[in-house]
Amino acid sequence: MLTPISKATDFLCIIGGAYISKSVVFHDGANFSHIDGLFGLLGVVLPFVTFRLTRVYQPFRHDTMRQSAARAVLAWLIAQLALIGISRAYPGTGLRGEWLVWWTSIAAFALVAGRCAIHVMPSLMRSWRFAPTRVAIVAPFAANGDLLGRIATQTRNAFVPEVIYDPSLPLDTTIEQIPAVHEMNVFKQVMRSRELREIWIVNPPFQPISVENLFVEFRNEFVNIRVLPMSEDATPIGGTIVGHHRGVPVLNVMATPERSWDTIPKEIFDRLFALFILLAISPVLVGIAIAVKLSSPGPALFRQYRKGMNGEVFSIYKFRSMYQSADKPGAVVQAQKGDARITRVGRFLRSTSLDELPQFLNVLKGEMSVVGPRPHAVEHDEYYKDLVQHYMFRYRIKPGITGWAQVNGFRGETAELEKMEGRVRLDLYYIQNWSFWMDMKIILLTIFKGFSGKNVY
Repeated sequence: MLTPISKATDFLCIIGGAYISKSVVFHDGANFSHIDGLFGLLGVVLPFVTFRLTRVYQPFRHDTMRQSAARAVLAWLIAQLALIGISRAYPGTGLRGEWLVWWTSIAAFALVAGRCAIHVMPSLMRSWRFAPTRVAIVAPFAANGDLLGRIATQTRNAFVPEVIYDPSLPLDTTIEQIPAVHEMNVFKQVMRSRELREIWIVNPPFQPISVENLFVEFRNEFVNIRVLPMSEDATPIGGTIVGHHRGVPVLNVMATPERSWDTIPKEIFDRLFALFILLAISPVLVGIAIAVKLSSPGPALFRQYRKGMNGEVFSIYKFRSMYQSADKPGAVVQAQKGDARITRVGRFLRSTSLDELPQFLNVLKGEMSVVGPRPHAVEHDEYYKDLVQHYMFRYRIKPGITGWAQVNGFRGETAELEKMEGRVRLDLYYIQNWSFWMDMKIILLTIFKGFSGKNVY
C-alpha cells in the first residue's frame, strides 16, 4: 500500500517544486517559452525513470528514514543533471538554468520531507482498518530467489512482513533486512513481542508445508493462519483458493471471520435492542436489585472477568446470586444442584436467567452481542482449552447473552466433558453459518423456549 502513496507523494513534490521555482524565476510568465514548458514536462517524466533504475520503489525495502530519503534525492539529482545537460543544447538557457537549479533544490527538500512522513505513516496508521497488514511469513527455503518480491506481486503490497520462519535455515539470519528464524520457540516469541496476529504460509509447488505443527502451536492464541498458494511465476494456484483477505486470494486455515459490511446490521441491532430492553425492563431491574440487597449482605451486581472477541478480557455484569465471598480467590467452581453458596433469591434468578439481564450493559458497551457463544469464566477457559478441540475458537467473535448452544439445550452446568464438547460444537456451527436472520431465529427461540433449563442451578 505504501508504494502507491510514495509514488503519489514524490509526484506532488516534483510538480510542486516546478511550480514554486517557476513563480520565483519567471515572475510575470512572459519569458516562459514553449521550449521551457517541454523541459518542464520532461523534468516530471525523467525522474520516474531514474527512480525505477535505482529501485527506489523496491517492495519490502526496510531502509531507515535517512537511507530512503537519500535514495530518492540521489535519483532526483541524476534526473535533473541529465535535464540540465540536455537543456544546454537549446537557446534561452539563462533563466531556464536558474529555474532548473531552484526546482532541483526545492523538490529535493520536499522529497526528504515526504520520505520522512511516509516512514512514520505505518505507525500512525496501524490501528486503522486500511493499514497494511503486519504479518509473519512461513516459507521453506525462503532465502532462495526473490521470495518477498514475488509475494509483493501477488498481494499488491497489502501487508508488511515483520519476521520469516524457515525451519530449513541452519541459523537465524535476515532476508532482505527482515529477521528470519529457524526455531519455533523463537518464532513464537517474536510473534508475541511484536503483537502479530497474522501468519501467512507461502506454499510453492513441490515444497509442501505442514500446517498441523503451526495449528497445534497457536491453537489457543488468536492468530490467523492463512496459506498463500504460489506458483513459480507468482500467480495463485487454481482450485485451492477458498477465501479472500483484503482482496488477496488465500486459503484460510484458522482465521477470525471477516468483519464485512454484512456485520453492520448485527452491530446496529445489538446496540438498539440492548438500549430498548434496558429502558423497558428498568423497573424490573430495580426490583431485582432491591431483592438481592435484602437477601444477603453485599452488592446487587456481581462482576467477573470473561474473555471477549479475540481473547480481550472484560468484566461481565450479573445480579449477585451467591453469598458474598462464596468463591475462593483464583478458583471458580460451577454451580451444582443444591449448592449451598447460592441464596434463595439467587436460586430463582439463576433458574430463570434473570441474573443475566445486566449483561445488556455489556452489549451496549460493545463488549458482547445479543447472540453469540456464551463466555465462560477465565479459569474455565484455562481448564478446557487443552481438553476440548477448537475450544478457544469460539472467542473469535463477540460472546453473546444467548446462543445456538443455549437454545439447543446446552445451558447451565457442564460437569461432563461431553457436555462442553457439545456446547463448543454448536458454537462453532453458529460461527460458520452465521447470518442476521439466524440471530433473529435464536432470539425468538430463546423467548418461546423460556430462559430456564434443567441443568441451571
